[in-house]
Amino acid sequence: MTGAGGPHPRHRAVARLFPVLVSLLGLASPAGAAPLFMWEAVGPRATVTMIGSIHVGQRDFFPLPAPYESAFAAAGALAVEVDMTSLANQARAAALLAERGSLPDPVTLRDRLTPAAWERLAAVAREHGLPAAAIERRRPGLVAMMLVMQAFVRQGFDPELGIDKHFLDAARAQGKPVRELESIDRQLDLILDVDDGLDDILIDQLLEDLDDLAGMTGRMVEAWQRGDAAALDVMLQEQSGDDPRMVAWYRRLLDDRNAAMADSLDHWLRGDVDVCVVVGAGHFAGERGLVRLLGDRGWTVTQRQD
Repeated sequence: MTGAGGPHPRHRAVARLFPVLVSLLGLASPAGAAPLFMWEAVGPRATVTMIGSIHVGQRDFFPLPAPYESAFAAAGALAVEVDMTSLANQARAAALLAERGSLPDPVTLRDRLTPAAWERLAAVAREHGLPAAAIERRRPGLVAMMLVMQAFVRQGFDPELGIDKHFLDAARAQGKPVRELESIDRQLDLILDVDDGLDDILIDQLLEDLDDLAGMTGRMVEAWQRGDAAALDVMLQEQSGDDPRMVAWYRRLLDDRNAAMADSLDHWLRGDVDVCVVVGAGHFAGERGLVRLLGDRGWTVTQRQD
């Protein structure tokens, strides 16, 4: 649920990941050119190219359009949210989940949810191959992530075929430096620190959205392939909801992280190394998306064409 770049739910609620930059700059496509999910900002001595990622992919995503690969090849470094090909990050994630992934004794998720929500959740979990015993002690955000990933796998998506994973593998093979915009601790905090008051909202909307996950995923992938940031932004806005608690959670999930990422990108633009940045497609959208935030810092950000 963290990377903002894989398909997801709403509060209409638990969604987060994908939508992107939009007609923030009023960009029009030249005749014969197709927009890509890719933006470029040029500093005095460095160029930062930003590619929106879908964190779980399919084989027909590849080969990617040539400009994506060219931007990566020309860059002196790759930047991602968190490098999950790192053995150190994998070990840290496992340790954090073992330490904090379960509810404190004697509390169970059954206790935290209404009876109706628990019964629906347990039934859907069984459909996805997760017995009640596998989720009863888990924190609700972690259960939501587990179910969403299981649903993606059933649709034929694979984290090993994510756009960011593709470029991480290439960077490792070529010895290209990898920079991280976040830590695994920060990302897992977003999943493990869901407020008690959000449990029922989160689970109810998760279950509702799982019913239409295939449709949502298809629309998101089509928009990504068209470079249609406006369509993805509309999806995100529809999913945000108006419950103040959920709005605050969304702010942590996207807006606060975008601000920190924009600080890093601004710093790199003032440096002398070209950087190819691959982050979840949802981080580009709207007034608090990366494109607008970099524009507010005085940089000109241009959407690339195929």
